[in-house]
Amino acid sequence: MRNIFGFFGPFVWAFAATTNTMVSNIIGQGMQDRVIDLINKIVRLSTGSAVVVLLLLNAFPSAFLSIYGQDADFIRSAIPVVRVVSSALVLMSFSAIWLNAVTGTGNSKINLLIEAITITAYCIYVYLVLEVFNLSIVIGWMSEWLYWSFIFTLSYIYIKSGKWKMKKI
Repeated sequence: MRNIFGFFGPFVWAFAATTNTMVSNIIGQGMQDRVIDLINKIVRLSTGSAVVVLLLLNAFPSAFLSIYGQDADFIRSAIPVVRVVSSALVLMSFSAIWLNAVTGTGNSKINLLIEAITITAYCIYVYLVLEVFNLSIVIGWMSEWLYWSFIFTLSYIYIKSGKWKMKKI
């Protein structure tokens, strides 16, 4: 399943890196009031491409999984995981943009705090789901939903708060 992220990830991270650079650029030009509009434009591009991947993966999951040369049982048991992971790609497609917008504001402490909170929640979830409750791998992969939801929520709150506008670099 990591191969799905490995294939699609570079597209998302390219949009995210662009967000970082462009947010820094327009802040440097004194156009802080245009940051959210810029983020939203990039989110539409990134999420649109993620939805295309989601539709393709979910329309033809067996074709995708057959690339790995596994038997029919593997493919049958992996399809629910493909569905979870492909939907996580959509979350990733806009969450990474918002996180890199935070990076673009120049406040690396906030960025680190967002990542630390998210990773802590992620690790607790994975430990509880897989080690304590011994739930299925499908439920385990839902940790990606939690990860990208936390990244988005915390980044969105920070950007929308406007506190980054007072940051002096």
